[in-house]
Amino acid sequence: MAQLVVRRLDDAVKERLKARAKKHGRSLEAEARAILEDAANGKPKRERPGKKEKGFGTLMHERFKRTGFTDEEYAEFQKGIDALNANWRMRAPKFEE
Repeated sequence: MAQLVVRRLDDAVKERLKARAKKHGRSLEAEARAILEDAANGKPKRERPGKKEKGFGTLMHERFKRTGFTDEEYAEFQKGIDALNANWRMRAPKFEE
């Protein structure tokens, strides 16, 4: 396998690479290798192995969890959930205050 030496790399860049490597659970060398391999192959950056992207429902919950419903909005929303449940095998949860 080939080796590559990078001279005159800014210290701030090295620190950001170290942080990125730690975030991905890799050594600095493994992180640099992954970045170079992806760049040479024209691929986007790799995600941490086993890390799952958040689903739409999770993202919506995180975005709007502090918004809250009025009593009327809550009752209307629950009617919609009940109507879905009446026509669907899989059940949506009851949203309790």
